[in-house]
Amino acid sequence: MLAARIAPLIRGQHRCFASKPLPDRADAVIIGGGSVGASCAYHLAAQGFRTVLLEQNALTAGTTWHTAGMLWRLRPNYVDVELQDVTRTRCKALEVAVAELEGEPAGARAGSIWTENGGLFIATNAERVAEYERLVELGTFYGIDARMLDGGEARRAHPLLRVDDVAGALYSPGDGTIDAFNVVDGYRRVATARHGAVFSEGARVARVACDGDAVAGVVLDDGRRVDAPVVVNCGGAWAPAVQNLVDRPSDPLPLLAMKHAYVVTEAVPGMHGGLPNVRDHDLSIYFKAQGDALALGGYETNPEFWRMSADDEKHFSFGLFDLDWETFDENIQNHMRRCPSVEDAGIKSTVCGPESFTPDHKPLVGPAPGCAPGGPRGLWLCCGFNSMGIMLAGGMGEELAHWVATGAATRDLFGADARRFHGDCSSDGAWVKRSTHESYAKTYAVVFPHDEHLAGRGLRPSPFEQGLLAAGCVFQSRHGMERPGWFEPDAKPGAPRAYDYYGAYDDEGSAWRLDWVGGGPEADGRVPSRADDAYRDAVDGELTFGWGASFPRVAAECRAAREGAALFDQSYFGKFLLEGPGAAAAAKFMSAGDPDKAAGDVTYTVLCDANGGVEADLTMTKLSDTAFYVVSGGATQTKDLAWIEARAAAFDVRVDDVSDDFGVLSVQGPRSRQVLAPLVGGLLDDLATFPFSTAKTDATIAGVAGCKLLRLTFVGELGFELHVPRAGCDAVYAAVKRRGSEVAAASGAPVLDAGYRAMDSLSADKGYRHWHADLSNAETPFEAGIGFTVARRLKSDGDFLGRPALEAAKRRGAFARKRIVCLSVDADDAAPPYDAAPPADAPLHGSETIWRGDECVGLVRSVAYSHALRRTLAYGYVHAAASRELGGGAVSLDFLKAGAWSVGDRGRRRPATFHAKAPYDPTNAAIKTAAY
Repeated sequence: MLAARIAPLIRGQHRCFASKPLPDRADAVIIGGGSVGASCAYHLAAQGFRTVLLEQNALTAGTTWHTAGMLWRLRPNYVDVELQDVTRTRCKALEVAVAELEGEPAGARAGSIWTENGGLFIATNAERVAEYERLVELGTFYGIDARMLDGGEARRAHPLLRVDDVAGALYSPGDGTIDAFNVVDGYRRVATARHGAVFSEGARVARVACDGDAVAGVVLDDGRRVDAPVVVNCGGAWAPAVQNLVDRPSDPLPLLAMKHAYVVTEAVPGMHGGLPNVRDHDLSIYFKAQGDALALGGYETNPEFWRMSADDEKHFSFGLFDLDWETFDENIQNHMRRCPSVEDAGIKSTVCGPESFTPDHKPLVGPAPGCAPGGPRGLWLCCGFNSMGIMLAGGMGEELAHWVATGAATRDLFGADARRFHGDCSSDGAWVKRSTHESYAKTYAVVFPHDEHLAGRGLRPSPFEQGLLAAGCVFQSRHGMERPGWFEPDAKPGAPRAYDYYGAYDDEGSAWRLDWVGGGPEADGRVPSRADDAYRDAVDGELTFGWGASFPRVAAECRAAREGAALFDQSYFGKFLLEGPGAAAAAKFMSAGDPDKAAGDVTYTVLCDANGGVEADLTMTKLSDTAFYVVSGGATQTKDLAWIEARAAAFDVRVDDVSDDFGVLSVQGPRSRQVLAPLVGGLLDDLATFPFSTAKTDATIAGVAGCKLLRLTFVGELGFELHVPRAGCDAVYAAVKRRGSEVAAASGAPVLDAGYRAMDSLSADKGYRHWHADLSNAETPFEAGIGFTVARRLKSDGDFLGRPALEAAKRRGAFARKRIVCLSVDADDAAPPYDAAPPADAPLHGSETIWRGDECVGLVRSVAYSHALRRTLAYGYVHAAASRELGGGAVSLDFLKAGAWSVGDRGRRRPATFHAKAPYDPTNAAIKTAAY
C-alpha cells in the first residue's frame, strides 16, 4: 500500500523536534494533531491559554496527511469566504514566522506552505454559469480578483483542458495549494516557540475526565493526566471515538467517515505546478498538479462508508484503503472527458483514505451538545469538515479560540454550530447516514436558493401533518422538522417519499457500500430508484436561479394574508418554559429587553453575548411571577435551548423544552379575527382588552383546553398565534379550516393555507429580521436596526448579558462599524400586486453587492420578493470602512438618505431605492386595526 511507503517518512519528519515535557495542568487541551487541531492550538495559545495538543500518533495523522490541499477563495457563503481568507493569510504569515525563528532572511520560506497557482472552475450549462457569476459578484466586495472566462480563455489558462462543451469558467488567480505537513509544522513551531504551547505526539487519550457537569482534563493510556477546564475534540474522522471517551454520556456526533479517494498519474506532458487547480462541478471532479503529474479526485454518487473498529482507532492513523475502482469509475471517466491526457497516462498511486462528513456538509464547531445542560462545560468540538478542513482550519481555529476566550465567536458560525442538530436527528443513525450520503453526493451540485433535501425526511412531522397534506402542502425540511413551504391544492404532491439515494445503489449487490446496520431497503443489497415521485417533481420546479414554478401559488398566499386571512403552521418554533422562584431574575439577566412585565405580556427581545452580538431574537411571555414561556426560531431551537440552559444554571429555575408538546397555528390577515372569534369563547369580542403583544395563556380553542392565544404577527397584519397541545392539533386545524371557508364564502376575501415562502415575502415587506440572515452574533441590535429592543433597558439600572459591550458600542457610535439597510430594486413592472406572472427581471438571492454611487459599500444578506409591492427587497449591511466618503465616520441616516443606490447582480448594477422604514405599512396601521 502507498501508506506503507509514506507513513514512515511522515513519522520521521515529525520526530525531528524535541517535545517539551507534558505538564500536569493546562488551560486548554486539544485532541488531534491535524491541520484543524494545530490551528486551534496555535490560536488558543496566541490568546494566552496554556495549551497542550495531544496526538495519539504523529502530527498530520488521520486525514490531513493525505489531503489534496487545495484552497478556493470563493464559496457560496460569505462567512466561508472570510474564514478561508484567514487561512490563506495565516499560511503566508507562518512562512514568515518560521523563517524568523530559523534566523533566515525574509522570503526564505516563501512557497513552503502556500503555493499561489490559481484556481479554475468549469461550467457546462447556463445555471452553473449563473452560479459562478454570483460568486464573482460576492468576491467583488472582498476585493478578490476573479473573472469569468470563455472556453478558449479557460484552455489558455490550463492547456490540458478539453473545452468544446464549456459554457464558461471562473478564474481566481489568488487560489492555491497548502502543504499539509508544513502548515501543521508551522503552527507547531510558532505556537511552541512564541506562545509556550506543548505539542505531544504518541499521546493517546484514554478518558476525558469530568467533575460534575464540567470537564476536568484528560487521562492518557499510560496513566498520565493533564488537568484542564477546556478540552477541544479535533479528532476528524476519529472525533466520534474521542467523544466516547467523555465521562458523561453524550448524544452521538452526526458525523460519518467515508472512503474518499484521489489517484496520481504518471508524468503528463505539459503538466507543471504553475497551472491552476481545476474543479469541474458539473462532472463532480477536481484535479491539480502533482509535480509533472496529475492528482485526480471527485465526489461520486455511490460513496463507500467506513465503520471504524477499535483496532482502527489506534492503528489506522496513517492507513489507506485499497481503492475500489468500481466506486471510483465515474470519476475517472469524467476526468478523461475533461482532460483527455488522462486516458494515456498511467496511474502511479492511489490515495483512498477516511474523510469525515456530516448531514449538511458543514463542520461541527463550538460547545459540544447533548452531554448535559449546555454540554459538560468546557467540552468543545472542531471536527467534521467534509474534506474542507485544511481550507477552513485557519479561520475556524481563530474563531474557536475567540469563542472559548470570550464566550462568542466574532463571525456568524451558526451554520457550523455543533448544537444546530436536533437530538432526534443526531441520535437516529438512519437519518444521519441518509442525510450524509446526500450531502456528499451533492458536494458539487449547483447551490440553488430553494433546493430541498430528499434524504432524512419525515423524522419530525408537523402536528398538523394530515390536514396540511390534504390541503396540498409542499413540505420543507429544516433541521429534521417538516414545515410548509407552499401549497399546491390541485396537485396535492403528498409527503416526501423514502430516500432512494438518487439511484446510486440501484444495481443488485451495490448497497454494501452503505455499510448498513439494521433493516430497511438498504439491507437488501440494492435500493431501487423511483421515477414516480410527485413531491420530488414539485420541488424540482424550484431548482433555478430564475423564478420557480411556485411563484403564482406564493403570490396567492401573500394576497390572502394581506386581504383576507392566511393559516401558517409555525410548529417549527422552539418552545421553552422557564419555571421556578428565579425565573424572573433569569429572564431579565439573559434578555437585553425587560420581559418581567404584567402576566400575559409578550416581549420581543434579544439575547446578547459578551461582545454585544445578538445570539438570538425571540419572544418571552410572562405566565406568572415564576414562569415564562419562551418562543425561539425553529432553526435555532437546539442552540437557543443550550444557550439558555447554560445561563439559567446560575438561577433557581428549571428550563423545560416543550417544543414537541405544542403545535402552533398562526392565523394572519384582516379577516383573522372574523375567522377565530367563534372558536375562542369570546376572547376576541373586545380587542381593547386584548392589545397587540399580549397573550391569553389558558385558552380553550375549538373545544381544546390548555391552549395559548397570542396576539402577534410575523407578517405585519392583525393576527393571532394558536399554541395548541399536540393531541388537539387536528381538531383545531379542522375547525379553523371550516370557519375560514365560511368567512371566504361570505366575504369573497381569500382564506388560504400558506407556507414559509409566503411568510418570507410578507415579513420582508415589514422589515422584520431573521436571525442568521439579517442579524447574528456578529451584529449588535443597533447595527441590525432593532435597537428599540435594548433602548429602555440601557436607561435603567440592573445588569444583563452584553450590557457593558452595548454601552461601549453606544459610546463609540452605534453605527461606527456597519448598519443594516433595506433596498427595493427598481423594476419596469406594471403588473398589479399579487399577479401570477413573475416579473421580467431575474430574482436576487443574496450575496449581491451593495453600491452607493461608484463605491461598493456592502453585501446583501437576505432577499425576498414582495408580491404586494412587485419589487425585490434586499437587506444587507453598509460597512463604514468600505466608504471613502465616510472617512472613518459612522454610517449615518443622512449618509444613507443622500445616496444613489444600486445592487450588483452578476456584473450589472440594478438601481435601487433606500427605505428608512418598512416598505409596507410603515405606521403599523394594519397590525393595530381590526377591520372585521
